[in-house]
Amino acid sequence: MMIRRSVVHWLVLPILSVVMPVQAQSVIEARMADQSFQLELAVAPDSRRQGLMGRTELAAGTGMLFDFPAGTRPTIWMRNMQIALDLLFVDEQARLVHVFDQVPPCADLPCDVYEADRPLRFVIEVPAGTAQQLGLQPGAQLDLGGHHLSPPPPF
Repeated sequence: MMIRRSVVHWLVLPILSVVMPVQAQSVIEARMADQSFQLELAVAPDSRRQGLMGRTELAAGTGMLFDFPAGTRPTIWMRNMQIALDLLFVDEQARLVHVFDQVPPCADLPCDVYEADRPLRFVIEVPAGTAQQLGLQPGAQLDLGGHHLSPPPPF
């Protein structure tokens, strides 16, 4: 896993970063370290681009599950975010691969980019400090409410 500065994205992503109205999303119940979480699903490209952008708070026990097409190497940045998050990179078997904890919002370009070092299916965004509070470590098996058993979304 790595963090890098993104200069290339400054041309394309500002267009995508206009805060759009929050749309109703499907929600799954997941379990991490024996704690229940309500995770909004971000499966479609537009919902993955929007993510939690524009939110001013994220309650404990909630978050967002980004589901990526097969072969995707997820990349997340915090442009136009208002809150810090923990980013949990998860494989297709719902196993935690990497944690970026206490990731701050990015106010000015260039923004740090948080990316997987290999293709992974999921990224979970939860309130900052959650991973440490729960003692989440790479290798932990997460319960995604069976969502990991469904086929990945198309490109």
